[in-house]
Formats: sequence, structure tokens, C-alpha cells
Amino acid sequence: MSKIDPLDTLFSKFIRLRAMSRTHGCERCGAWKEDYRQLQCAHLISRWHKSIRWDEDAALGLCGGCHMWIDHEAEEKSELLKSKLGQEKFDALSHRARQIGKIDKNAITIYYKAKLEAEELKKYWD
Repeated sequence: MSKIDPLDTLFSKFIRLRAMSRTHGCERCGAWKEDYRQLQCAHLISRWHKSIRWDEDAALGLCGGCHMWIDHEAEEKSELLKSKLGQEKFDALSHRARQIGKIDKNAITIYYKAKLEAEELKKYWD
């Protein structure tokens, strides 16, 4: 059994908290959730593309049913992502997915720790 990368855990938490602040639940069907832990981090472009594995544009917070469904519907997955991002950002993300190079996981970790702190503080501002 492989060990879960701490950055994957951090990224997943950010995506799910972001979904709660956007829709208070699933970003596909709109199902309301009590807690971000009731959502899943769905990569809408395969996370095997290391260049965008931790790109917030490539993931949404979905309920388990929507996540399972969307993972088996490639065309619908692409359309959902286009509807959320718009064509221009979708094209840019698709281009970044094809990039090869070294990933600075330390910088990405710092970025998401700061984003999480801001996201968690939002609940006190609203």
C-alpha cells in the first residue's frame, strides 16, 4: 500500500473547503452538505498529469455520487470543467497538463497552506 502524499491531503482539503464556500456542497449537483468532509476532491483532468495534479482549476468538490458518475463520463467531465472555467481557462489548463518539468512541491505546499488559512478564516468574516 502506498503512502498518501501530504500535499494531496492538503490540496484535497482546500478543494473541499472551497466548494463549501462556493456552493455549500457539491459543485455539480448542488447537494447541500453539513461539513467539507462529506465531499470528495475530484480531479477533472487526470492527476497523473503531474504538471496540474495540484492545480486548483483542475479539481472540484463533489459528492460521492457525482464523483463516481463523472469519472465514468469523459465527455461530461470535460463539459463540466469548461462550464466552470470558461473556454479560455480550460484551454490554458489543457496546455499546462501537457507540460513536462520539475514540480516545486515545497512552493505548492506553502501556497495551499496560505489558501487554506484564508479559506478557514472566511467563516469568521461571513
